[in-house]
Amino acid sequence: MASHPPTGPGKITANPRVPVGGVRAVLSNYDIDVDVPKREHTTFLDAQVVPILLGKNARIFLQGSASSTGTAAHNLDLSRRRANNVASYLQKRGVLASRIQIDAVGESLASLRTPENAQDRAVSLLAAPLFQPPPAPGPTPPVPPSAPVTPTATTFEIRMLGGLSGGIGILAIDQLFFEIVDRAHAVTSIYVYSAFGGGRGALPLSATLRGPFNTFSTSGAMSTDEFGGPARFTTGGVASFTVNFLNMMGLPRGIATRPVSLSITTGFTVGIGGSTSGGEMILQFTGKFTGP
Repeated sequence: MASHPPTGPGKITANPRVPVGGVRAVLSNYDIDVDVPKREHTTFLDAQVVPILLGKNARIFLQGSASSTGTAAHNLDLSRRRANNVASYLQKRGVLASRIQIDAVGESLASLRTPENAQDRAVSLLAAPLFQPPPAPGPTPPVPPSAPVTPTATTFEIRMLGGLSGGIGILAIDQLFFEIVDRAHAVTSIYVYSAFGGGRGALPLSATLRGPFNTFSTSGAMSTDEFGGPARFTTGGVASFTVNFLNMMGLPRGIATRPVSLSITTGFTVGIGGSTSGGEMILQFTGKFTGP
């Protein structure tokens, strides 16, 4: 393609909706048909992104994009090279390649009002530490015969603490962490949902951040540590606009959740698509609930 004059300094647009300890931004105003990040972009990466990725168990998701000038195939390749060059820069700063997830959307998200838009010539990023499940508690002292059992209730709250979903073709793999709380007795239980299923998304790997509590009830009294067993999780959407349903099928005989399929509001999701999987809710531990 024909050469174009420089478009000026690189621009950085930060998004305030970020996970704790993370950063979300768009590195824009790449020169037209150029895949090399500008000085302003690399300065931002050095100051705001590299320190996060050199920390423990952090990840970054990069998504290159392009304006609508040129063919769709050319723009897809250009957007991928932009994301790859940011990844290469981070690796030169000591970031492990295994911590970097790359995606490219070409001109598919470009503005329809003008063929050249500074925001379209960009690399979007989200860097954050992944959720780490709380450590298992130490040895439990012997319980006297007269000690009460785990209290029961019929009203609970559930939230997703975080999770990863991956896919190859239409095969989906989920590892999600849930917390179920009985506030009346200040008891909480942590579960990991591990499953395989089917679905399709724009990214081969997506991450979901911690979400709010969702209230639900059960048809009979039970404790927070009795929600383990077979389960099904269905999700669809992008970013903050997702629909999620969890159906726990391993409850004590004669008891079901109300509703049976719980609608769960999660945190921000990096990735686009939908999937349904069948797996198991595995209890990690139960303990005192002290607050969010």
